[in-house]
Amino acid sequence: MFFAANSLHRRLSIAIGTLALLVGVLGSLGTFLVVRSLASEFSASLRDAAAHVQAGVSHHAAAEPHSARNASDDLVVQIWSAGDTDEPSRTSDPDIALPRAQTGFSSIDFDGEAWDVFALAAGDEYIQIAESRSMRNRNALRVAFWSLLPVLALLPLLVLTIAVTVRLSLRPMERVGRRAAKVDLHALKPLEADKAPVELRPFIESINRMIERLSVLVNAERKFIADAAHELRSPISAMQLQIDNLRDAPPEQYRERFEDLQRGVARTGSLVSQLLGLARAEIGGAQRAVETIALTRIVPDVLADLLPLADARGVDLGVERLDEASVRATEGDMRVLVKNLIDNAIRYVHAGGRVDVSMLRDAQKVTIEVIDDGPGIADSDLPYVFDRFFRAANNDAQGSGLGLAIAQTLAQSYGGRVTLANRSDAQSGIVAHIELPLA
Repeated sequence: MFFAANSLHRRLSIAIGTLALLVGVLGSLGTFLVVRSLASEFSASLRDAAAHVQAGVSHHAAAEPHSARNASDDLVVQIWSAGDTDEPSRTSDPDIALPRAQTGFSSIDFDGEAWDVFALAAGDEYIQIAESRSMRNRNALRVAFWSLLPVLALLPLLVLTIAVTVRLSLRPMERVGRRAAKVDLHALKPLEADKAPVELRPFIESINRMIERLSVLVNAERKFIADAAHELRSPISAMQLQIDNLRDAPPEQYRERFEDLQRGVARTGSLVSQLLGLARAEIGGAQRAVETIALTRIVPDVLADLLPLADARGVDLGVERLDEASVRATEGDMRVLVKNLIDNAIRYVHAGGRVDVSMLRDAQKVTIEVIDDGPGIADSDLPYVFDRFFRAANNDAQGSGLGLAIAQTLAQSYGGRVTLANRSDAQSGIVAHIELPLA
């Protein structure tokens, strides 16, 4: 059956084509039957014309005028013999005295009515046959109506059948829609595309790719929630322990233990702030009001903000090169992006180390480079440095493992990226790059 065809185009083409052919055949058959029944009336008209010619009477011997005209009175046959004047010697209707017309087809007006006439000379006689225009028009309308009647009668059936055919042909789309509506975040399974119509397979494959991306995102969010809960549990437990110690501590230890509690609260607050920053970086891209930002102003400001931290850790923080460059972004995001990378370098470099910052511009992008002489990162850890809560095994620096994840998310939201690699100049340390498209 054509509804089993694995193509919507083929289903509709076969179904509607077959339906149109069937309706055309039925309409033609009905029209043929109607016209054949009307042919008997044309035969009767011919018979009347012949009867008029056979029963033609002398115009001068006509009877009294008829009080009413019959349908046959709309056909008049007139015969002029040799020697006749303006009036014919014989006529089928003495009441209608049409004037003699020219040979061939013509039209004349008589008594306010139009007549179509055909006249010819036959030996010594001149024959003229006339039919009223109103009669011809009525016959034409009657024939047209009866010819169209079968087609008009089939139109409702055609509309109903097309609606049913289209509904049956498009039923696979409804099934795909129902299956897509049943997709649940707790059971993200791809839709079956093998048995679907050919035209729907690209659409189903797009849905399946979206489901795959959604599955990756949902799994990542679940892992993020679990990691965040794990990261928050430790400082909260530590603060609970510090509160208990503070409550039971002798008066001379109140200050010391209060400062421990204060540092724990600060660490927890910093972690929560970074979690919020990561959430804003991931879901706030569509809501940002970007503008042209001069990085030559942002980078020095960030360095100035981080200079006290570098001094406290004994790190030499400086700028080697600063090209003029602007990007399309928000100022807050650019400050967080640059600050996270430089702050990360300061915290992981050893005391008395060095962190150099440069901003290089080329034809299409600007690159912010941060180089430190710290211990570097193991090659096995490099693929994971942008994962949430990841901290390299050989670093003891305090941190949440969110700074690089936030930086990468912000850079990607503006069409850029962040890369990290160990130094290749025979020195230990990390080379970090922020690449952003120019405004």
